[in-house]
Amino acid sequence: MKFKYILTIIFLCFIVGVLSLLAASNKEYMLVMDNDPGEQPILNPTHIDYLGLKFHAEEAHKEKGLDHSDISPSLPVAKFAHKYCDDVSNRAMPFSNKKRDFCFIGNIDSYKPRRLWVCEFAKSHFTSNSVFVHTSSDENWESLGDFDKSHEKLGFVAYLVQTREAQYREIHENEFYFKTMCESKFILCPAGDAPWSFRFYETIMCKSIPIVETVHHTYRTQEEKDFDYIYLLANDYDKINEVMNNESLYNEMVDKNTELFRKHHMLS
Repeated sequence: MKFKYILTIIFLCFIVGVLSLLAASNKEYMLVMDNDPGEQPILNPTHIDYLGLKFHAEEAHKEKGLDHSDISPSLPVAKFAHKYCDDVSNRAMPFSNKKRDFCFIGNIDSYKPRRLWVCEFAKSHFTSNSVFVHTSSDENWESLGDFDKSHEKLGFVAYLVQTREAQYREIHENEFYFKTMCESKFILCPAGDAPWSFRFYETIMCKSIPIVETVHHTYRTQEEKDFDYIYLLANDYDKINEVMNNESLYNEMVDKNTELFRKHHMLS
């Protein structure tokens, strides 16, 4: 009888221990989810197609003397030419010389439900050292502040048509776009008509740190999801402020992202 009693006690202790672990794990999970408002999207194959990626992959393969006659825009991992990446990265300013804190240059109208947070973030946190450009031709756009340059028509080439000229962003034709991003510490990277942003790749090349609404806007495919890029969430301004005021931490984050980008998105 005593033996059965001991076994019962051991079993109950085991159950309590398991439940405690589950509770702790669930609490940690909830903390992450509370800080990240996005829901994990289904990786729909139609969301990974983008002609710009096809053109960039072709350039990457040509650079290495590889066949580029049948490259799909649905590559599991985006590829960029070394020359293109270097041309962008060489424009990047070191932390102490980055004169912009925040930057967004893009079309808010391209998918408003995923991009309106950018306007709210800008109104709350952008300063006179920030740059905001809504690239739509909307003449009725109401300025968000003195940082809003939307009505100045600053030479941004929008993705209006399905041609190489529109989809492959030539650096020399978009000097303001790349120069401003390379001068910025943080770049807002909202999702668009798909739950990912081409701007995320450009931000890494510009050696800036991406700010996103949710982790699920930081990858295009399952393969890219596993790269573990460093980013900041728009709703965690305390963390953004911490990084902004810590040059060493900022540089560590940028260097890590640069290393990951060159490892995964450039042909060896």
